[in-house]
Amino acid sequence: MNTTSHFQARSQQRAISPAMIEMILNLGRTNGKGDLYLTGTRDLKQEIRAKKEELRLLEKMLARGGAGIAADGDTQITVFHRHKKYKR
Repeated sequence: MNTTSHFQARSQQRAISPAMIEMILNLGRTNGKGDLYLTGTRDLKQEIRAKKEELRLLEKMLARGGAGIAADGDTQITVFHRHKKYKR
């Protein structure tokens, strides 16, 4: 998306970083006309819960040394923890 000089000035004045703008565009809901992207506290809390769950799963996998999946094309054969090295 293109930005205007007004947009850039307001984002600086209101301490809204480019990363925050990206989040608003990704998480925000549009209004009926599609000219506004809005995020509310409910949207943000839901995203925080999702990220916390993702972090919990990553920490669980890390504690077990990682994980792997053996596959043949589109068929998943087995799944395993990587607590020891596998040679191929």
